[in-house]
Amino acid sequence: MSFPVAPAPTAAKLRGGYYTPPAIAAFLADWVAGSGPRVLEPACGDGAILGPLAQRARNAVGIELEPEEADKARAAAPTADVIEADFFEWFSDEQRSKWDGVGGNPPFIRFQHWTEPTRSRAFDVMRGVGMRPTKLTNAWVPFVIASALAVRPGGRLGLVVPAELLQVTYAAETRAFLVDEFAELTAITFKRLVFDRVLQEVVLLLGVRESGPASIRVVEVEDATSLPSANEVAALPHAPALKHESEKWTKYFLDFEGIAALREAREHEALLRLSDLAEVDVGIVTGRNQFFVLRPSDAADRQVERHTMPLVSKSAHLRGVVFAKNDLTRLRKEDALCQLLAVTADVDLAEDEALDAYVAAGEAEGVHQGYKCSIRKRWWVVPSVWTPDAFLLRQIYDHPRIIANSSGATSTDTIHRVKMLNGLLPARLAAASINSITFAFAEVMGRSYGGGVLELEPTEAEGLPFPDPHALAPEDVGQVDKLLRAGELVAALDFVDRRLLTETLRFDEDLVATLRRVWERLRDRRLTRGRR
Repeated sequence: MSFPVAPAPTAAKLRGGYYTPPAIAAFLADWVAGSGPRVLEPACGDGAILGPLAQRARNAVGIELEPEEADKARAAAPTADVIEADFFEWFSDEQRSKWDGVGGNPPFIRFQHWTEPTRSRAFDVMRGVGMRPTKLTNAWVPFVIASALAVRPGGRLGLVVPAELLQVTYAAETRAFLVDEFAELTAITFKRLVFDRVLQEVVLLLGVRESGPASIRVVEVEDATSLPSANEVAALPHAPALKHESEKWTKYFLDFEGIAALREAREHEALLRLSDLAEVDVGIVTGRNQFFVLRPSDAADRQVERHTMPLVSKSAHLRGVVFAKNDLTRLRKEDALCQLLAVTADVDLAEDEALDAYVAAGEAEGVHQGYKCSIRKRWWVVPSVWTPDAFLLRQIYDHPRIIANSSGATSTDTIHRVKMLNGLLPARLAAASINSITFAFAEVMGRSYGGGVLELEPTEAEGLPFPDPHALAPEDVGQVDKLLRAGELVAALDFVDRRLLTETLRFDEDLVATLRRVWERLRDRRLTRGRR
């Protein structure tokens, strides 16, 4: 048995060096240069955007940290002024509100790969506008902030940014900042991935800088060749300037009726939050699932069965609203990955020859050198092993799911672990989760990636609006479980919507129907994009 490890990131990935397709570069240049002759690109790379910018504006300036890339930019944009510098060292009060337009494709560099002193300088820019950078802050965020500050009143911003801007929690401050600093914001999204050999989903962020709150629109196109002209974008209608907070912008894919329905439901006095009913925590982080997650046959062959406990390692293992002992028996008969090596801290390897041999095999494969394992006192002892009352899917294909746990199993970090509050029965919570309001808000409050999967982190899950499950009788729970196991999701959804939302909480039927359409619209968009 071998325990493979993921490949190391490439040099291009470490410095965020993914370059812009020509069609996107031309579009951004048209947009940005349309506001005047003084334009800036804060991280010009090889000049893919700076070249078209310089063709359209008399005074184009590009900043680039890497000498070799700066030389490429000078060749691509011979009439531009390419300054070889750290952008955040170069950026000063003199550059604020100075430029007619700022455009570019900021580097996508994660916190741990971003070198000093550039990172500290960038974070100082964020702190200067009242933001609080963290270890989740990617390099593109301070580039967006500084670029926005550089645009004069009435000028234009045009950047390639990750689709994370629309939906991740750590970008909430960025969204709030942009709403305050701009009169108009447009996010252009793509049904197809537009960067070759890169799974990162991107949006084109366009802005007109005036005092906010900004009106917002989201425009979806097929691919880079389907972009409208800059003038056509400027003429498109915006969503009404509704209440602006740090909330996610996924809702702007909807029409006004859908947005209004979400706001009405959020403020409904009868709705709870999932955090009122349960606590959500991550599943077990093993450090190397290939070593710690075993099939029953592997555990028997290695003679380590007595050091294992039942495990749910895949969402496909979970059916209905309850995961029971008979479900676990089924997995064992299928020889699925359903056992966790859960060695307790008091076990002495010297007294267990089979376990000692298995640990040695892991060390021979370098398992102990992985980060999570290397920081443990005894690398083979996995921390935070406990059995949850219920499971909640972290990565969602069709709809959010909570599954009561009566099997004694735990889960890896692909599945969240749930603890009930105030004596609520887990199966009742699981059945109540099948409702149109919670489904719709999961699409808005979660985040999706290029593959079409929706992801909910614990804090996002705990914030989901939720009907009080206590109105469901045991026979109601059984009916929902039966329908889900039979693949009758719509029938189960109809049943819970009627039983909880309209009969018990007195929600208007038209509002519930609109929220059902919100879920279907955002789900179908996500899944269609994933298939493409």
